[in-house]
Amino acid sequence: MEYPVWQVPYVNSGLLIAIIAVVHVFVAHFAVGGGLFLVLAERLGLRRDSRPILDYVRGHTKFFLLLTMVFGALTGVGIWFIISLVNPGATSVLVHSFVFAWAAEWTFFLGEIVALLVYHYTFGRMNPRDHQRVGWLYAAFAWLSLFAINGILCFMLTPGTWSGPADFWAGFFNPTFWPSLALRTCLALILAGLFGLLTATRIADADARRALEAFCSKFVAVPSLALPLTAWWYLEALPEPQLAMVLRQTADIAPFAKTFLFVMPLVFLGGMAFCRLRLPSSVARVLAVFLLVLGFAQIASFEWVREAGRRPWVIHGHMYSSGITVVQANSLQGSFLQAAKWSAHKTVTEDNALEAGRELYVLQCKSCHGLRGPMLDIARRAGPMPVLGLETQLAGQGKLRPYMPPFLGDAAERTALSRYITEVLRAR
Repeated sequence: MEYPVWQVPYVNSGLLIAIIAVVHVFVAHFAVGGGLFLVLAERLGLRRDSRPILDYVRGHTKFFLLLTMVFGALTGVGIWFIISLVNPGATSVLVHSFVFAWAAEWTFFLGEIVALLVYHYTFGRMNPRDHQRVGWLYAAFAWLSLFAINGILCFMLTPGTWSGPADFWAGFFNPTFWPSLALRTCLALILAGLFGLLTATRIADADARRALEAFCSKFVAVPSLALPLTAWWYLEALPEPQLAMVLRQTADIAPFAKTFLFVMPLVFLGGMAFCRLRLPSSVARVLAVFLLVLGFAQIASFEWVREAGRRPWVIHGHMYSSGITVVQANSLQGSFLQAAKWSAHKTVTEDNALEAGRELYVLQCKSCHGLRGPMLDIARRAGPMPVLGLETQLAGQGKLRPYMPPFLGDAAERTALSRYITEVLRAR
């Protein structure tokens, strides 16, 4: 109601965010776990006095720097860009409510940048003990970045007793903060081990390669053992409405939840294979790539379940996915178009019914539904229902279908939206 809607043909806003966010989260978790990986791998090379292992760590550091600090930072900017376009209302709430957390996270990220650059460019030039201290600094800053961001991400699903921007700590340390932090820490360590395997399998020295494969496999296997416990803790911490949404109320969440559960033992077994078996280098490379794909599927499925579990909210209990707050919805009397700031038509007539229906679709439906796209296609979801059938669904929306926000508007607006869906979108 407060902001214009950014319209992209065919796809919905959730898919646009997912395309950028999942890739960024994948790389960002690697950035968190990779700091600890680099320091311990360097310590392994120093303890064994192995030049091939130290050369590997130097090369892996450059790869790590380019992927996390260049590509990861660009995708992070991309997330801010897309969420500001897709849901400016929710972005405004997050900025104003957690400005201290954002400032802290950006400070931690600056510490990451400086520490990693120093670590990379002084490799072999600085005293090994001091060099590892710089690595420990990077690892600490990276985990603190996760700590700060985790509170804001969890808040959107489980705001707890948060009541507004002045209630910072209640929103930040919300019901799922600690289990989510534990789960994400496990995922970060697993990804560090998987990326380590990807680069370790290319080492020419056979002894160094086997030592590093065994080292990387521990990074995969140990947190994989803890991951089911943290996932169970996370589910236990979810309030009943969110837990019901994740487990029972929408069919499209179940495949992603099953994917997460299915991938967990596969990643663990793959990591153990590198530890227990002497694989030929060609087989090891293929397996490392396959495990990294599984790692991506693991974190992507978790993010999808977490995001979808918010339905029909973008901030649970406070703002619907359409960007309309509960306060605005409760205060609305009669016509929605009359109250909407970005509608050209304020009343529905026979002459403008389809245009008014299009505005209602954009303002209340477009945030979740696309048209002929890969996600929540409105034409397929509406099916063969006639205008009267859609009107009936809109009247009960939010009650019979709790994963959808209630339709806001009067009877004429319900008819206009139903006609637009059946006569224009479905026909198109």
